[in-house]
Amino acid sequence: MVVLSPLPKPPVPMRHQVTVEELYRLYEERDPADTRRMELIEGEIVLMMPPGPLHSGYTDETEDVIRRKVGNAFRVRCQHPIRINSQNEPQPDIAVVKPRKDAYALSHPDPDAVLLIIEVSDSSLDFDLNVKRLTYAKALIAEYWVLDVNARELHVFLHPWQGDYTQHSTYSGDEEVSCTTIRDLRVSIRELLPSI
Repeated sequence: MVVLSPLPKPPVPMRHQVTVEELYRLYEERDPADTRRMELIEGEIVLMMPPGPLHSGYTDETEDVIRRKVGNAFRVRCQHPIRINSQNEPQPDIAVVKPRKDAYALSHPDPDAVLLIIEVSDSSLDFDLNVKRLTYAKALIAEYWVLDVNARELHVFLHPWQGDYTQHSTYSGDEEVSCTTIRDLRVSIRELLPSI
């Protein structure tokens, strides 16, 4: 009887990790008719689907509410990049950042400038609650909110530590949330999710 030794396993193909600089080159080289937005998460390009009316409407509403409540004390950025490191440049739906003299015209905000990130989720809930949660936690973003427009609730993540948030709370209905990073910012869930 001949005993065959097991065949060696083929090498696992290495995935090329893209950097922010390579992402920018892709933007410059692509067809001008291609208007899809891209973000970089853990070195992988994520194509962002065009937002539907539900996502767009609630993103606008959330931006209006937050901007009204923080006034001129902070900058409220809508769907603009946050530069975490060379492998991560997400484009959150809403980011509240510290004011800067150049209004971030010279460079995107880094994690030290970010006070609050809000993602508005309809079809991207799993990605926002898991992949983006860990990305923001590793970057030590102190407070991260996910507005689930289908379940009509708000997930609040606080206290990043060792690559994840240590506190997760969910709010709905008439409940109010007090932001821990922006003094006096209190928002009711009904303000963010008015009836349609």
